[in-house]
Amino acid sequence: MDKKQSGSEKKQLTSLGNNGEFMTVFAKLVTDNNQISESEQEFILSCAVLFFRHYDLDNRYLSYFKIGYYIVLKYALLFNDYRPLYDISLQIGFYSISDFLLNKKIITPESLDEGMLNRSIKKRYVSAENYVETLEQNSSSVSILENLDKNIAYIAPTSYGKSSIIRDVIQKNNFYRIGIVVPTKSLLIQTYNDIRVLNLDYKLILHDDMYAQNERFIGILTQERATRLIVKHGANFDVLFIDEAHSLLERDSRSFILSRLIQLNEKRNPQQRVVYLSPLIDEPDNIKLIQTTEANIYKRKIKHDFKVADVYLFEDDNSFIYDKFTGNIYNLDRPLQFFSYIVSNSRTKNFVYHNRPKKIEELSIGLANHLPDINLTEELRRMIKTLRDEVHTSFYLVSLLEKGIVYLHGKIPNVVKEYLEYKFKTITPLNYIVANNVILEGINLPIDCLFITSSYGLGGKELTNLIGRVNRLNYVFKHENLELLLSKIHFMNSAEFHGNNDIKNKMRLLRDHSFEDEIKNPLLVKYDVDKLGLSPEMKDKRILENTKIVAATNTILAEIGEDPRLYLKKYLVENSIDDFYKDIDLAVDAIYERLSNYQFAEGQKVVDIVSYIFIISSENNIKDFEIERLKNQKAVNYYNNFLEITQKQSLKEKINHTFNYFKIKAATNDPQLFIGSSYGEEIRYSEQYKHAEYTRPVYVNLSQKDDQKLINLAIVKIKIEEDFVSFKLNKLIIFLFDFELIPEEYYLNYVYGTNDPRLIELIRFGLNVSIVKKLSTDQQRENLGFDQNGNLVCNANFRHYLSTQSELFQFELNKYLGVN
Repeated sequence: MDKKQSGSEKKQLTSLGNNGEFMTVFAKLVTDNNQISESEQEFILSCAVLFFRHYDLDNRYLSYFKIGYYIVLKYALLFNDYRPLYDISLQIGFYSISDFLLNKKIITPESLDEGMLNRSIKKRYVSAENYVETLEQNSSSVSILENLDKNIAYIAPTSYGKSSIIRDVIQKNNFYRIGIVVPTKSLLIQTYNDIRVLNLDYKLILHDDMYAQNERFIGILTQERATRLIVKHGANFDVLFIDEAHSLLERDSRSFILSRLIQLNEKRNPQQRVVYLSPLIDEPDNIKLIQTTEANIYKRKIKHDFKVADVYLFEDDNSFIYDKFTGNIYNLDRPLQFFSYIVSNSRTKNFVYHNRPKKIEELSIGLANHLPDINLTEELRRMIKTLRDEVHTSFYLVSLLEKGIVYLHGKIPNVVKEYLEYKFKTITPLNYIVANNVILEGINLPIDCLFITSSYGLGGKELTNLIGRVNRLNYVFKHENLELLLSKIHFMNSAEFHGNNDIKNKMRLLRDHSFEDEIKNPLLVKYDVDKLGLSPEMKDKRILENTKIVAATNTILAEIGEDPRLYLKKYLVENSIDDFYKDIDLAVDAIYERLSNYQFAEGQKVVDIVSYIFIISSENNIKDFEIERLKNQKAVNYYNNFLEITQKQSLKEKINHTFNYFKIKAATNDPQLFIGSSYGEEIRYSEQYKHAEYTRPVYVNLSQKDDQKLINLAIVKIKIEEDFVSFKLNKLIIFLFDFELIPEEYYLNYVYGTNDPRLIELIRFGLNVSIVKKLSTDQQRENLGFDQNGNLVCNANFRHYLSTQSELFQFELNKYLGVN
């Protein structure tokens, strides 16, 4: 839908406010006022029918469908009269609802024909997972399977069967080499377990180095690992499934890597098929890439979502409800303070959203002060003991669990984050999860109420995706509660947590049901810098950057012959090392000269070598602040120690080690610690980084923190360092090995903490280094193995051993054994 049509539609709905009779009744419905007479009930249902008819005349006007369905659903829930909802569900293909109403005997068929129709629906529209699909879901699945000679985009709201599409395409086609590309490591194991249970005759690989020239394989990979599989091992994919494909529209390193992956795979396999999966793309042709031959992308889009939302506003210690159809705001006259509002409007499983990790922790602690202690089940007691024993007694979450609160953000170590997600999903008394968009990257969680306390970075699409996490369809029908079809969304206007911006401006974005794609990626065919609304100065800068991005992509795709400098440049771009530098050609010259003069010597430490090759010769050309720190010998020594010792320690050992370091540093005349923008409180100016990007507070003063704050900062610091090593430093160490600057045994010991190929196999599969070290120490490696399809399996001895271990350790192993 274009902006002109969207504006016209919104204007027409706004004009409903001039219809006094309609607005009187509709306002009662919106505000859950059941003082609606029978004649008013008939009137508002007649209006719903008219809205559906208006939509039927021109189905581009989706808001008319949405308001009609909203009226019928609200009416059903308010008056416990489900016949209109049943009738309309049959007519518009919401068969999941009509089937539910019949199964629960809320509705009975009124005729023999109606009964036969329902039996026919039950037979035709039941999925492999044994749930009843909507008409759109079913027709989309059939259509996609009939059109696999094309590239396909399946655009559907969250929880509308995207995983089923992947399964059906794999099972019903004879693709040999399959790639499922997920945006984060957090999604790897979830997707792996979804595929594993299908028992397909494919080798499953989670890491590029698990590939062994397999004829039939399914690679469940991040875009980085999938790229290395092509570049390093010479593989290619017959079909690529691109999860969260809307990321192609963005302008960041990972969107460029994903773009280049698709381009590179087509060069290796011109017959490739790409299936793009996303809830957020408006027009699939907007993600077509330059340097590819793909024609128009075949689109299947689920337009109708049978979940709707009531949208509330908290402001000035009062509560309101927002009518997103007409734009009216109604005062509910329920005065409450911030946390009291959250508590009084909570449901069973509540998601409190904030974008910043530090504020997430503050919100959790503030909310806990307004909640009574919950009844601690045996499972919760065990969970609290686990966090005390294996993380730390001073970890904020230890006491928060006693209030039914869990918090998540990207600065929590992965094993703890995933453990907390799993426990929130499975333990009923855990009522609150306070988190940022990291929640979108993990397992699907049961959430029936959302409180948005910060709207920073949330545009219309992001809000839609966030709200889509509330009341996922499997959760609605599992709990057999149609009230969950009506999500409760609360926008919280609070200066303390939201800042000075007016959150109502973001709330009003929900009036639009469709959002135009903003094309920021210069590797896309329809990218147009003139449409981005940039200032002349910024536009010129952007054009220059675009030239470099496109040129770097051309380097990857070009045949380079024997030129060693071109080979070096190509390697740097393929592995995104070019992102660390302002000018890639200057970096190539400096690194090439260092390579020519370098000679490995026994006793050298790896980060010293990294600093010599990549940093010292290029200080003024480095734009990555974290990488630039490696010019300092203190930082070099720190990361040498991290690789040699810290990464092999258990989580609790790491925390205690880091805490002790903090205590020592806090007592020095230089107590400032780099912590990053998420937790930073102070600015430390650098000659190299005077520009605005690096004048943000990214340091903390350790001398001003008590022991509990230092412990929780230590937990955060560990995750920051693990991410730095995993996503940045390891790239440079792998470079040293690939260019034969360091011996293989030396390389393996630094990257994997061992040179035992059996242990390395487990680490590449996904287990972290400290867990693999413990398995080795406990002599359990021989009790673990891989079956012919690459699945991790174990024997009875290992099962007994695992049952004697700590809960967090069990959780991590069971996750990979397909038990969790």
